[in-house]
Amino acid sequence: MPPPAPNKNITQFRENGKSQEVIKIEKKMGRPTDAPKSYRESFRLSENDMEKIRFCMEKTGASKTDVVRMGIEALYKELNQ
Repeated sequence: MPPPAPNKNITQFRENGKSQEVIKIEKKMGRPTDAPKSYRESFRLSENDMEKIRFCMEKTGASKTDVVRMGIEALYKELNQ
C-alpha cells in the first residue's frame, strides 16, 4: 500500500527570539502523470552490476531508472508465464 499523500499546506514553527513565527508552505504541483511514482529506493550494487547497467544504458539510450524498470518488467513477465 502506498504511503499517504502529504498535506498541501504544511505549517512549520521556528524560534525567532522570544516569539514564534508561523510559515505556510504550499506544495507545488509537478507534471501530471498517469503512473505516479510514490516510492523511492536506495541499494548498493557491485562494480560488475553497475557496468551491466551502464552497458544497457548505452545500448538502449535509456536512463538508469528506465533500465532498472525494464529489468523488473522483463523478470516479472518471465516469472508470471
